[in-house]
Amino acid sequence: MTDILQRPLEVSEIPLAPQMGRQEDYEPLPLRNLTVGQKVSFDVFLKILHKGQTMPQFVKCCDRGQVFEDEWHQKLRRLRIPWVYVSQKDGARVLRYLQHKLEEALADDTLDDLEKGALVCDTAHVWAGNFFTHEEARTREQVHLGRQLVDNLFEVIGSDQRNILHFLGLSRHKDMRLFTHCLNVCLLGIAFTSYLRWSPEKVRGFGLGALVHDIGLNRTPRAILEKKGKLTEEEMWEIRRHPLDGFRQVQTFIHLRWEALQMVLQHHENGDGTGYPAGLKLSSIHTWARILRILDSYDAMTAKRPWRPAMNPTEALWTMSSDWKRSNLFDLNYLKAFIKFLASR
Repeated sequence: MTDILQRPLEVSEIPLAPQMGRQEDYEPLPLRNLTVGQKVSFDVFLKILHKGQTMPQFVKCCDRGQVFEDEWHQKLRRLRIPWVYVSQKDGARVLRYLQHKLEEALADDTLDDLEKGALVCDTAHVWAGNFFTHEEARTREQVHLGRQLVDNLFEVIGSDQRNILHFLGLSRHKDMRLFTHCLNVCLLGIAFTSYLRWSPEKVRGFGLGALVHDIGLNRTPRAILEKKGKLTEEEMWEIRRHPLDGFRQVQTFIHLRWEALQMVLQHHENGDGTGYPAGLKLSSIHTWARILRILDSYDAMTAKRPWRPAMNPTEALWTMSSDWKRSNLFDLNYLKAFIKFLASR
């Protein structure tokens, strides 16, 4: 059915925001990405919960090849629905559509950096979802596109470091997903390494490594990633194998620097040798991986998880400092720098 936007919503139909309830095969897409008056190249859905039911339904509101009408756009805005949904199966089509829109937006002098940056983040989020989910999407061209998106993020964030907080806020509204976390860590990485006065080339290389650092988790069952209780020994083994799995998946990509490959492989190594997969001590952990360990932990702590609420930034940094004092978990010099970086935002 595609008439849901052509009729009044029934009182029993409640549109849901992305963070409310799970979805299996659909991804949220901010409404700002649909161009009014033009055809969309993929099916568009709304997430609807009928009163009295516990499971939402995804109702098609615009068919692939259909023009997205201004009237529909205005209706969704009046209803305060800033999101639509797309099928994961349409990931490649959605990505091509967003690429075209992004190219136009970046060349539009009437848009400010925040508006452009939001579209870059949206496109990067879809890119990561497609890249992580579909093995056939991991081509040289797609890795190059990922590098281009990191370049775009670098340009937008670099113009005003305070933009990072705005972009992180945008992604926080998405459902907890692996590639949302990777995008957040990428944003933090670009901003933090720029703060450290790294060269633009190194910043971009770090950003791309951060964007793909958890790709090894794509083979971990979602039931394990979202489990609320304590993991079994077998489930922990599944988790602990993901850095090596990820390294094996990306080690041949020519657009990934050697240092970025070490990020993928070593981002769960701890300074005291208790990490995985190799149990390295701080002196043997690559510098980029040491930094990523800090950013990865901070974003994980400040995001809501199925088994715990989100920590506020102060609580997360206090916890990380306590972890260092107890076991030298992090590189102290970079942890201090990261705390100063956040204080300066």
